Amino acid sequence: MYSVRGAGVEELDRIAPACAAACADEAVTAWALAGHDFSALFREWLASALTEHEVVIAERGGVVVGVSTWMASASAEPARRQAEAVAEQARANPALRRMAAAVALPHPDVPHLYLASMAVVPESRGRGVGTAILRHRLTRADAERQPVYLEASTPRSAALYARHGFVPSGAPHALPDDGPVLHPLWRPPAPPPASATTGSGGGGHLAPGGPR
Repeated sequence: MYSVRGAGVEELDRIAPACAAACADEAVTAWALAGHDFSALFREWLASALTEHEVVIAERGGVVVGVSTWMASASAEPARRQAEAVAEQARANPALRRMAAAVALPHPDVPHLYLASMAVVPESRGRGVGTAILRHRLTRADAERQPVYLEASTPRSAALYARHGFVPSGAPHALPDDGPVLHPLWRPPAPPPASATTGSGGGGHLAPGGPR
């Protein structure tokens, strides 16, 4: 039904409009940037993600209907650097001050894959786009024995992630100025098939909530 794949830097012009449309009413975006034109900002962030991290998109009939960004982190340091960069921008742009508060939340200080954002264009919501993206990327995370971390911004998104193996990791974070409550979630990699573990002598992975 959907074609899901990693996107390339050369696709920025095609993906950016879909990303802006998908994120326009996302809980954190709507709270942080209400009343401001964020199209240029989203294009800048998407360009950075395409260059430095990983963007996974879902398409139907050649049209982009879902966009997600993923960051492989060896520790909490990349998240700290990102928070510092946004805070620096916020000094000159009042619209970013709330966004700075959102990205400054503590991250697990262990190797993990961070799902920084995932959004679906309005006309395709409720049709399995998010599920298709998650299945695609989490399959690889499991194969690479990579845990995944994210912050869910709505009960509906939290329920979606729970269906894919995410569990609470730490206390919820209420953003200031009546902002949304973000729920930290953690997903350990699925255990390998029994045949892959026979005779392995043990091992294991981080327990849910362990990185905090």
